[in-house]
Amino acid sequence: MVRRKNRAGKRDGKFSFGKTPVVALSAAATLVLMMSALLWAQSQAKDPGVRGGPAGAGTFQSALTANEKLSEPAFTTQFSQTALVTWNPAACTPMMPNAPTAGCGLGPRFSSNSCASCHSQPAPGGSSPPQNPLFKVYTLKGAQNTMPSFEKTNGPVLVPHFPFQLGNPSVPDGLVHQLFVITGRSDARSCALAQPDFVSAEQENDIIYRQPLPTFGDGYIEIIQNSDILNNMNSNLSLKASLGIGGAVNIADDGTVNRLGWKAQWRAILPAAGAEENVETGITNEMFPTETDQTLKSCLLNPVPEDPTNYNYTPSSNTPWYFLANAERDADFIRFLEQPTPGACPGGDQTSCARGFTQFQSVGCVLCHTVSFTTPAGSIPSMGHITANLYSDLLLHHMGSCLADNITEGAAEGDMFRTPPLWNVGQRYWFMHDGRTNDILQAIQDHMDGSTDTHCSGIGSYPASEADQVILNFNKLPSTGPNSQQDVLNFLRSL
Repeated sequence: MVRRKNRAGKRDGKFSFGKTPVVALSAAATLVLMMSALLWAQSQAKDPGVRGGPAGAGTFQSALTANEKLSEPAFTTQFSQTALVTWNPAACTPMMPNAPTAGCGLGPRFSSNSCASCHSQPAPGGSSPPQNPLFKVYTLKGAQNTMPSFEKTNGPVLVPHFPFQLGNPSVPDGLVHQLFVITGRSDARSCALAQPDFVSAEQENDIIYRQPLPTFGDGYIEIIQNSDILNNMNSNLSLKASLGIGGAVNIADDGTVNRLGWKAQWRAILPAAGAEENVETGITNEMFPTETDQTLKSCLLNPVPEDPTNYNYTPSSNTPWYFLANAERDADFIRFLEQPTPGACPGGDQTSCARGFTQFQSVGCVLCHTVSFTTPAGSIPSMGHITANLYSDLLLHHMGSCLADNITEGAAEGDMFRTPPLWNVGQRYWFMHDGRTNDILQAIQDHMDGSTDTHCSGIGSYPASEADQVILNFNKLPSTGPNSQQDVLNFLRSL
């Protein structure tokens, strides 16, 4: 039995049974990692940056039926809708034709006021944009919020979690702590909640961050067969073992494979959308029907759930989607989004990207970033028998102390993350779960223990990163010229 430490060296109160004890790396291994970091520091390879050209994402599946296509405007409008606080039937009726001010129920605590504010790059449904949209949100309608220091105008949206209770590092927390409160807003009456104490959390090294994941293609990911994920996990075992690669599934309550979220904590889009609506905007719904903070009655302003099925809607035309709750429309918006398509190779040399893909496979990246899965027959016909080029095995992997966030979610331990899909990575501004870099070369290095990244807090608190040997292989590639690191970067930025 091994008692784990978090990356700050604090005891985390959890125990691990039947696992190999974690020990510090040998001097020889540490020297190898230091030499690898030095070689990388001398590299001439350079991230070509966010690729231009068409977005290649954010459109709906082209083979949707006629009726499915008719629902697109309602779903798109809902995903981009700005929420108010008070559920006032005169201003906040559930979304109907010609009644666009849906989404009431904001708060009492929230991180933003719409889905699209955080999921907008390069189109609604995407990742965090280059300019942090929260600076246009936090003082709306007179709200008395202070912007936390970790949110930067030219940085990603960051949603904070506290691994442990403030002032009590032996007791796990792990929850999202919403950034803002509705206190002071003209539509919040006398609510007087205080923001979380982010200053103390930072001083105690008891705060971690998550940036928004893009949702493009999630509808395909949702229906990939469990057996296909498991068969892929059990393939190439000898090669994976030689590189230190394992992989594990986060199993849902019904025994199926979770596959959405940074820690594969969600099985399907609808409950994830309901949770996001409740946690990130503070809007209650039929999956999460009570407020996340009920400490002050003066802040419980609306009947719950605030986002109900619209039973008052009587259709006058073939528009049944107005009967759905907003969370369901958000889920359908995501479900209908097409998978991203690659763009041109940076610099216009397509052979560089072809070589980069070859190296992506040869150094071992592909063993976690599985190129594709094929969906089964779908009840939404456009989603069935599709090759989804997601570049992910959808598995959890140990990523070492440098990336550990000390948050446990189901089978996902404090250093484990789901392999994030790489489709559309060419148009992302921020990388890693906490948005720590906008440089894709740095992001590659951050997969490895002992990198030069300043967020790394030491080796030995968790098992070594499963990516260590793969990154060493990458660092052995020449930095320029044919079959180089630069070709790999070009390939990734073409996705």
